[in-house]
Amino acid sequence: MKQDAKKSLSRRIAGLVLLKIIPAVLLVYLLVFTGVYVFSVKHKLKQLHQTYAPGGDSLSYSAEEWNLIRQKSLLNARVKMSDSDSIGMTINFGDSLVQLEMKGVVLRQTKFDEAEISRFFRSIHPAAYEKFFSNPFSITEIEGSIVKEPITVKKAPKDSLEAAQNITVTDTSRVKEFIEWHFQLDSTFIVSFVQSDRQFGKTDWSTIQYRLRRHSKKLKEINQALLSFRMPAYYPEITVFIPKNEAKSFFRALPQSGLVSLKF
Repeated sequence: MKQDAKKSLSRRIAGLVLLKIIPAVLLVYLLVFTGVYVFSVKHKLKQLHQTYAPGGDSLSYSAEEWNLIRQKSLLNARVKMSDSDSIGMTINFGDSLVQLEMKGVVLRQTKFDEAEISRFFRSIHPAAYEKFFSNPFSITEIEGSIVKEPITVKKAPKDSLEAAQNITVTDTSRVKEFIEWHFQLDSTFIVSFVQSDRQFGKTDWSTIQYRLRRHSKKLKEINQALLSFRMPAYYPEITVFIPKNEAKSFFRALPQSGLVSLKF
């Protein structure tokens, strides 16, 4: 009888934990996470305005004036980027263009039909925008679902007979690879590129691993900050959808610490 009573009590405790305590803890966590996230967005925007427009910006701008500010900022950033000896990238959301350039010369260019832009960038005041985007940003992190610098090691043939026997076989196992990658700029915000000619629900294992690494890293950083009673770092994100071949070429051509200019 005592054993039955203990088992019954254990089942009740387990049921209480599963049905009430765990859901309550998850609910509190989600509420805290949402509150902290909203606060961190506002804090980052306020910090940006205080840094680049400490006197405030109460002026009203027409659509034409706003466009001129954006265009001027982009030109200034591209001129400064042209001083670099390495390949840089320009992303123009006004014209839906992504291009690689070096010394001001466009090396490769593609248009995109779709982009997801955080509202954070739409909330930046013109005075702060002009100073913030008049300089190119440096890549501080870059990672993708494919290898950035593939290395193929081949043994040189001893003679013409051996060379004839070394027939190159195309590896079809990676034909269905999904191209997705991102870079972080000045540890401030993130730009992601996803192939536009995509089939929903069909991704390869490399892409799944890449996404798991990204999300687990982000979740770990947030939880560490919350447990330490610190405000988590907020990184506004932009996602650009471009054709698969372009997404692969841009990823492999862009230097690890390259420069990027943007216009919204």
